[in-house]
Amino acid sequence: MTQHLRFARITRMPGFRVLAGIGMVAGIVAIGGCKLDNNLGPGGSAQGLIQFVNAAPRYGFVNLKVDSAAAFPLQQYATGASAYIASLANARQLTARDSANANTLAASPLLIANQSVYLVILTQRTTGGNLLVFPDTVSAPPANDVGLRLINVSPSAGPVDFYITGSDSTLATASATNVVYEGTSAYIYVPNTGVLRVRVTTAGTKNVLLDVDASRLTAGQARSIVLLDAVGGGLPATSLGIPDRG
Repeated sequence: MTQHLRFARITRMPGFRVLAGIGMVAGIVAIGGCKLDNNLGPGGSAQGLIQFVNAAPRYGFVNLKVDSAAAFPLQQYATGASAYIASLANARQLTARDSANANTLAASPLLIANQSVYLVILTQRTTGGNLLVFPDTVSAPPANDVGLRLINVSPSAGPVDFYITGSDSTLATASATNVVYEGTSAYIYVPNTGVLRVRVTTAGTKNVLLDVDASRLTAGQARSIVLLDAVGGGLPATSLGIPDRG
């Protein structure tokens, strides 16, 4: 069954601003559904944006701390959220903990450049987890095109192939092959002629694990499609669409 592209509750545009009347709290301001622009304003603090996704099905809720501040409390599995993070001369320390017992699952330093965006994904390991960090460096797609990439963080899927098609449902040539767990494809740029489908198959086969309708995307937009396990783990696979541009 074809799924509609499900977007994480992450809204972003190319720039940043300090939220009027809120300011920075411990270097972090949750943005919720607020739109961003490219005006920091007079005296605006140097800052970046972290988009955090809980992609570890073993952990229904996790907390992500930036240094000692709870930037993303109780982040539910298969969801995402965003927060401004102050840009400092030294690296910030990211620590993901299981909300159920406060056990540390993964930790990673991150030097946050001013006016930069980072996608941070908690993945599942045999024991604990891992934090994947993807700086957002995507350029504008060519005229009339959209950009799509696949990030495979489904523990149950194994290596996968990535197809992007229009109304023709034939899986003739994969856009990317053998994308391993915790791996990613390059951005693939294609025109959206009214029907745009993304399908993910078991590597080397036509066994479809995910079928997503991405037709709502418009020219100039770029998205990361995060391949996930079902809630609680295992297949059927599901996905989140992360706004990278537009």
